[in-house]
Parts: sequence; C-alpha cells; structure tokens
Amino acid sequence: MKLRLEKKLLNLVVFLYMLYPCIATNTLKAQDIPPPNPYININIISGNSIQFIFSNISQYINGILNGGQTTFIRVGCIADWKLTFHADQVMFYGQNDPAHTMELNNVGLIVVSTGTNLDDGTNIINNAKFLPLALESTPVLLLTKGTDTNKGYGLRNAFTLNWEMGTRRGNMNSQTMLEQGLYPDTYTVNIILTLSFY
Repeated sequence: MKLRLEKKLLNLVVFLYMLYPCIATNTLKAQDIPPPNPYININIISGNSIQFIFSNISQYINGILNGGQTTFIRVGCIADWKLTFHADQVMFYGQNDPAHTMELNNVGLIVVSTGTNLDDGTNIINNAKFLPLALESTPVLLLTKGTDTNKGYGLRNAFTLNWEMGTRRGNMNSQTMLEQGLYPDTYTVNIILTLSFY
C-alpha cells in the first residue's frame, strides 16, 4: 500500500498576450496528511512566485529556458521517500474564454540536487536531472530512492526546481508555442507536488 503523506500545491498561471505573454506562478501551499505530520514534509524555502515573460518572436519559437523561474525545496523524511508532480486538470484553460486551451506539456521541470544526499543513483534517482520532464495530469515520478537510503532532513535533501516553458526539450510538446496557434488569454492550472514513503 502506498501512502501519500504530504502535498505541496503550486498554482501556475499563464498569461498569453499576442507577442507579449507572461507565465507566472502564484503561491505554493502545503498540506500534511494527517496534519501535522512530523515524519515526512516538504519545506518551500523560496520561489513560490514564478514568471515567464515572452517579449519577442524568438521566445515563441525557442521557448524560455529557466532564467530564474526556480522553486527551492527541502524534503524531510524518517524513511525512504519519493516525489511526484502533476496538474489537477487535463490541460490549461483560458480564464477569459474556457474554449481557449493549451497543452500541459508546454511546461517542463529540471530538478537540481543541492543536498548532501547524492542524486547519482546512490541515495537518489533523479528522473529530471538532465532533461526536463513535462507536466502531465497524472503523477510523474521526479525523485526516488537509489541503491542506498534517501532518508534525512535539513540539507540532506535540498533541491532546486527549474521550470521552463515551450522549449520542446525532453518529453515536452514538440511544437513551438507559435506553431500551436495559442489564443491570447490567461491560463491557469494547479501543480501538485506529492511526497510519499517509498
């Protein structure tokens, strides 16, 4: 039986305005299950507001590789753990017109380990280390236990989540933002980080 013990909520808001779109995240929110849970937790250190601004045509063609769109987290757990992420709906919907849609896989995530637990397969297997993993509506495994334990608190399990948009890297959408013919609108989705025992 797999037990989900803590979730973090990242609200990603996407604004597309002709050639000047802005992609932003609002606040990250935490939820212990059951509250409070001293055995497993995710701490959001910083980066709960993320913004992408498309200001020229090359960004619509090449996307925006992470340039400060970063969330810093620490995982604390008394046992081996895994971390997944997913969206709470099947695609982005426009706020001004719900008929305007955008695929979730335009958003990708690279995870950089900055803690003392190694993400070379020893302590942690990092599935988003070299290429981004695309956002999906079902849980995507980011981090899991390596050959040794990945348990620990504080600086042992510290990570940087680097977000990118429209870059077509990894398993992200293979079409450019320009080729997708997206309508100008504000697009919103909740992104959920779920930490659970291995």
